[in-house]
Amino acid sequence: LKEEGSTKKLTITAPNAKGEAPKDDAPLAEKIKYTIAAEVNPQLASHGGFVELVEITDDMDVILNFGGGCQGCSSVKVTLKNGVESQLKAIYPQIKNILDVTDHTQKENAYM
Repeated sequence: LKEEGSTKKLTITAPNAKGEAPKDDAPLAEKIKYTIAAEVNPQLASHGGFVELVEITDDMDVILNFGGGCQGCSSVKVTLKNGVESQLKAIYPQIKNILDVTDHTQKENAYM
């Protein structure tokens, strides 16, 4: 607890909040799930959104489903291409395509 003027500030350090990184020999799906949880979803959370891995096909296509503020958001294609896809392909070059199977007609919680 740290006092700053008339206010108090509490800082919590949680080095394992993202979970333990998978080992090098872990299945690709496990590695991608970790990267999504540790790197991608914290960025999407600023808009109340998240993404989850549905499957990896034999052709190395990664199938994702968006939720929360990302489901139905008008910017989700840009987020997928410039954010999620670029991050995942940079780390896992064996990925061929990243596909979104989300039902974006549901716009109740959409950010935009």
